[in-house]
Amino acid sequence: MIAALALAAALAVAPAAAADCTVETGAFTWGFKESFRAYISGSIANGEWTTEGAIDYATPAFFSEQLGGEVMLAPFAGELAVEGAMRFTGHDGILDTTIANPRLVIESPDRVVIIVDIRGTTQDFVPIDSTAVPFVTGDPGLAQWSVEGSTLRIDGIPLTLTAEGAEAFGTYPAGEAFDAITLELDTTAACAEAAIAARTSAGSAPVLLIVGAVLLAVVGSIVVHLVLRARRRSRPPTEAASAVP
Repeated sequence: MIAALALAAALAVAPAAAADCTVETGAFTWGFKESFRAYISGSIANGEWTTEGAIDYATPAFFSEQLGGEVMLAPFAGELAVEGAMRFTGHDGILDTTIANPRLVIESPDRVVIIVDIRGTTQDFVPIDSTAVPFVTGDPGLAQWSVEGSTLRIDGIPLTLTAEGAEAFGTYPAGEAFDAITLELDTTAACAEAAIAARTSAGSAPVLLIVGAVLLAVVGSIVVHLVLRARRRSRPPTEAASAVP
């Protein structure tokens, strides 16, 4: 009975899921990789980066306000993409790498994959022309979620290079940390709040269940103790006397 009550309490704190809330437009801000940009603009490569299409740059990050697609907020999943590119050049044009058409595929509340096209030459001057490369992956659950008006802001999703990204891009091994990305998803204030509440309750429900189980164990031991004590007190005098050696 107590276990059932604990489970009910845990489920009661979960707000109604934002199942009807979807996002079709948004924006991203991403530095790509600060150390790579420093190398490009430094005295060795003596290069620069430029942008194309719907991607722009403002120190210290690339950004786009033209993400489009569809993302469900509960459960958190979907895809947003933009047509544009980040082009890095250096070494008098020998290095010329373009990262194009990023696609943010949200597979689950704790996994996002950024898929890109890569063309040109790597930092080692190896020619490359690959499409739909799963480039970096990250965990949105480790970011800071907040509401700004009608926007759901997911600030600082940490990203690491995939094996496919390492092979296509060169320079860095799989697992290398890239700059975190920030997403701004256009929705309504109610949907943004519901998404944050659903995310919070998803993390707190297991904790509440554990607390309920602990309380059940404590209450159970107290009940057993009281029952045994009541039985000893209700034992007939003759039985109690015979029990004395």
